[in-house]
Amino acid sequence: MEDLFVKHGSVAPSKVGEWITGKVIYPLWTRRDHPHYLRHAKQFSKTQFLSTTELEQLQMERLREQLIHAFRNISFYRRRFESEGITPLDIRTLSDLRYIPILTKKEIQDHAHEMVAQNQPATARIANQTGGSTGSPLQFWVDRERFDSRRASTDRHNSWAGLHPGQWYAHLWGSRFDTGTSTRPAITWRQRLLYRALTLNTSLISEQDLAEYVALLRRFRPRFMLAYAQSAVMFARYCEQENIRDIHFESIITTAEMLLPEQRQFLERIFKGKVFNRYGCREFSVIASECAYHTGMHINADALIVEIEPSPHAPQGTGKVIVTDLLNRSMPLIRYEIGDMASMSTGTPCPCGRSLPRISEISGRITDFLITPDQRRISGISLALLAGDMPEVRQMQFEQTDRWNIRLRVVPGRGFGHDTTEELRTRLEPYLRGMSNLSIETVDTIASEPSGKFRYVKTSAEVLGSCMTAGHE
Repeated sequence: MEDLFVKHGSVAPSKVGEWITGKVIYPLWTRRDHPHYLRHAKQFSKTQFLSTTELEQLQMERLREQLIHAFRNISFYRRRFESEGITPLDIRTLSDLRYIPILTKKEIQDHAHEMVAQNQPATARIANQTGGSTGSPLQFWVDRERFDSRRASTDRHNSWAGLHPGQWYAHLWGSRFDTGTSTRPAITWRQRLLYRALTLNTSLISEQDLAEYVALLRRFRPRFMLAYAQSAVMFARYCEQENIRDIHFESIITTAEMLLPEQRQFLERIFKGKVFNRYGCREFSVIASECAYHTGMHINADALIVEIEPSPHAPQGTGKVIVTDLLNRSMPLIRYEIGDMASMSTGTPCPCGRSLPRISEISGRITDFLITPDQRRISGISLALLAGDMPEVRQMQFEQTDRWNIRLRVVPGRGFGHDTTEELRTRLEPYLRGMSNLSIETVDTIASEPSGKFRYVKTSAEVLGSCMTAGHE
């Protein structure tokens, strides 16, 4: 078996092994364990090239079906519609969605048992949960057909970066929900025969783990990487530090965290491949991804509706991300506020020919903004960009506990000193006007969240609450 899947001498993946896995084993497995996968995969391959009018018609058809289902079979939504004095038939266009109240995370936590479809048996759904990036995990359910369609849409997005079933890829993942608690790189029979993922749990790793992972990559020579954005950056820095120059990837798919422009350039320089940024969450899986033209992230608009809700004090064109799942029948999330801020692309159509609308930028989570005394929101990632050309700053994180004081934690790089601190103050002060105190402290490390994700800004609930109150006055 070994010689079919890796060439002797550990030079490169076997083309025979890739073909057997991608064309034989993977299809047989999906047919047995994911019976709805193939049908959705064929649909998604076609619907991505529908005209804009045809795509909107498809969305409207699926939205109407979802709303009628929710009204008939889910007590939470039936009450929600009745309290607004509307029925699903009143939603005649996509813009009519605004008549349905936005769904919050707290509502799901408080009413989860009332949001599960009464016409589906428990065996038809799969429990899932968020990673708790904001300290408050969320449990929800996905029906088995939707689980299969999510896999199909993920494979579609992977294909835009050149990654297809059967091909080995480096998988740097920070969620213990997916990878468990072990950080030691290992290859199981499922990974060898099916998933083809060389997984490294990056939630807590040592340099020994990284060294072992390099050895694993040298053995299997995967041509692709799928990683938490900051995990990919961390690994690239390790390769640069250790003068490792033989780890290359054709494509680097980054997700789960903010990726700065200079970090994208750094990854492409170290790994000699193109970065394909991706946006998603546990509740909906992949929401949007870049194609080969990198003109923004194409939304899964044949399975989801994404709205950008204007937010007080946010930059023009930027707003809250609101998502409606058109296919999950077990526990539909209709107009769900994810907690992220983003903007849509309004430019020319993408040269790739896909009509799927595009997200131009993810500005971060709503909690990833500093709030000034005059109620301005400042994106943490925009502040991090100010240090993008400073190699003396390896990593940084802002913390705001009240409306006047900011603490900046810095993991120092080579050459960090007093001059670096003063330069940071000079660059930040124009943005932080009105705040009486900016303290800068150096630390050895900055911990990730329980989900394994890194946050550029940590803003207290008190500060966020005062901003939300002011926004509604």
